[in-house]
Parts: sequence; C-alpha cells; structure tokens
Amino acid sequence: MRIISLSTIPPRFATLGPTLESLVAQKAEIDEVRLHIPLRYRRFPDYDGALPQVPDGVRIVRPDTDLGPASKVLFTARELRGKPAQILFCDDDKVFAPTWAGDLLAVQATRPSECVALNGKAVPSHRGKPGPFQPKAVRTGKLDLPLRARRLAHRVRTAVLRQDAPRPMRRPIARSGYVDILQGLGGVVVRPDFFDDTAYDIPDAVWTVDDVWLSGLLAWKGIPIWLPAGIEEPVTTGAHDIDSLYRSTIEGITRKDANRASVAYMQERFGIWK
Repeated sequence: MRIISLSTIPPRFATLGPTLESLVAQKAEIDEVRLHIPLRYRRFPDYDGALPQVPDGVRIVRPDTDLGPASKVLFTARELRGKPAQILFCDDDKVFAPTWAGDLLAVQATRPSECVALNGKAVPSHRGKPGPFQPKAVRTGKLDLPLRARRLAHRVRTAVLRQDAPRPMRRPIARSGYVDILQGLGGVVVRPDFFDDTAYDIPDAVWTVDDVWLSGLLAWKGIPIWLPAGIEEPVTTGAHDIDSLYRSTIEGITRKDANRASVAYMQERFGIWK
C-alpha cells in the first residue's frame, strides 16, 4: 500500500489546488492521497468547520484532535500500523513533479528499515552531537553550476524551440547519505511501524516543530534518515507565506526557540544527539 499524506490549515484552503492536483497527477501508482483537516484547530480556535474543494482522488480525513504539523503523517501511521505500507508525507505549499513520488518510494523500497527524505540537515553542532550513521549526505553548493546549465538550456528550449517544459529545480543533495533531521517540505517516506504511541504525546514546547520531533523519534528507535542524491526539490506555491510556521510565534514561542527547545527535549528524554 502506498499513501500520500498531508495536512493543512484554514487560511490555506483556497490555495491548495496546485499542490493537490500535482499529487493526484503522480505517475507512480498511489493507493490514496489523504488530506488531514481536524475538527478543531489549536492555532485557529475560530475555525467554523468549513472544508476546501479538493480534486477527485483526494480524501479528506477529519481527526478529532490537532497534532500540529505532525498531523500530516501521524494519523495515517497509526491507522496503518502493522501493515506493510509506505507513507509519503509532504507539505501543502508545494507543487510536485510527476515523478517525485515514484522516485522517493522506489528508494525507500530498497531501504525498508530506513526513512527516506528528499531533504534534511544535521543537528547544529552547537546544539548537539550528530547521529552515528555514515556516510553523511553532502548538499549541493550555493553556486550550483549544473542547475544554472539546466536552466539555461530550459530558456533556450522555451524561447527558441518553443517547447513548454517545467523550469528545472535545484537538486539539493549532491551525494547520497544520512542526516539527523528530515525536512518534510520536500517529501519523506516512512513505514507505519516507525512510530509507536510515544509519537502522539507531543510536548507543548515542540508542538510546532514536527521535523525535529519526528526525526528524534526515529533516532531514538535507531532508524536512519537517508537522502538520495539527484532528485529535484518541488516548486513552492503562494501558500508558503500564509501563516507559515517558520516565521510565526505560537503560544509565545518563536520558531527558533521551538527548534532549540525541541532538540534539548529530545536529548533529555530520549538520550539522543548528546
């Protein structure tokens, strides 16, 4: 079973179209696309229960509780626990290339005991100790000459040959390897049994920082996070700037403070990254 799973928030309902259309248009065989919209939102207490319009092929799931951004994967994982499923979770402010799901799912199929993500990062050296898994992934440099060459060729095809094709996007990983923290924005593949009941007991201090929370749980269980090289990152949509967590202060906690508190919490509770 292959499931694409994501969540969203009410201010973004009107902007979901491009993201959802790209998900149902994936070339890989996907059993279901699930969009999680809780009955009540912790961040949006005035939510009236209205639902967005979604394309055919997308099922809206209505959880009773709001797990914050981790809602994108944890409800699906709990429902499918014990089953040989792959869950590809992602953000709601991206447009994904038609081969995106197939590329990530294929890699994870060869590494069934590992998490596979398009993007990720190391624990900051001043905050903690990197995990033991080797080799480490190597990111592309800021002056990415191959991307410049591909975009030049794209401009030529568009202007001279009048071939309509998507603009090439960056391939963030130059050499495949492991990281400490997954980044859900590019897509992440997990198995349902990677998360047990502990995953749903999310402390207030880390409630808004799902990447660190999920990654820490994987590290605690000894599950590596593998980044394959050569896969293009998705295109960001206008939804990115609508009530974005990365620049929000929620319940008095900034994103930076939440990340710091989350790493410290995982170190203290689970003994990782230290």
